[in-house]
Amino acid sequence: MKKILLTGSTGFIGSNVLPVLQKNAMYEIKTPARTDLNLKSEREVSSYLERERFDVVVHFANPTPAKNPVDLYENLLEDSLRIFLNFYNHSDLFGKMIYTGSGAEYGKTRDLDLITEERCFSMIPEDPYGLGKYVMNRLACQSRNVFNFRIFACFGPNDMESKFITHCIRSVLRNQTITIRKDCEFDYIHVFDFARYIEWGINAELKHHDYNVTSGIATHLTDIARLVLEEMHSELGIRLLSDEHNTNYSANNRRIVEESGIRPMYSLREGIRMQIEWERAHWGKQGTDVM
Repeated sequence: MKKILLTGSTGFIGSNVLPVLQKNAMYEIKTPARTDLNLKSEREVSSYLERERFDVVVHFANPTPAKNPVDLYENLLEDSLRIFLNFYNHSDLFGKMIYTGSGAEYGKTRDLDLITEERCFSMIPEDPYGLGKYVMNRLACQSRNVFNFRIFACFGPNDMESKFITHCIRSVLRNQTITIRKDCEFDYIHVFDFARYIEWGINAELKHHDYNVTSGIATHLTDIARLVLEEMHSELGIRLLSDEHNTNYSANNRRIVEESGIRPMYSLREGIRMQIEWERAHWGKQGTDVM
């Protein structure tokens, strides 16, 4: 039996990964709510870890001002680092920790074209979110048992309205033209594939401390929008709000694929098809417009 702490179980990533892990009878998983465990309190975190002695901490919790009014954007850097450090400084109290990094830690003011892990410290990000993830990765790479599973773009059930694929699907459900601020290339992985890599990480003897967990395929946003229109049999069209090109955002995934032997199962089209089915089934049930 492997004892696992999973933080952020109600967020987009956590709510999709948790059911996958719960299928394994060899895992004992604890998912304390904010009211049960204040992750910003070092005293509470260290006491909890001392008492429970987890084999693995899967750390998905991160302040999200766009979703939770309790989280303030001006406190984003401090809060995210404080939570991470409360685990990092007590890493002797658990076997290992896997947390979610972000492509933003490479610095998003430049094109990231299938970028490799070896270039992760080549630029200090300018934004608070990216800077926080950059610092976390610096610490993880110097640690004994902390591992960064870096996400670029992930999609799936219960994703936020502001996320691009969800925006495209809901635009069609509202009978509206899909709008794109600026075109660029993105690297999307379905959250169910991300969950497969997390489960591998829980059980593997990891050789590196940071991994790009991506599809390894860069796709223009306009092409993603076209896929949505095709799969929804819609002729609504796409409207680019600017002719300027935004910075590309994709990563090389060779490290994790070669080490794990796992390749993403879901193509972008298949994932979009699944997402359309989910959105249609839940349309009008989560504050969205009713058709």
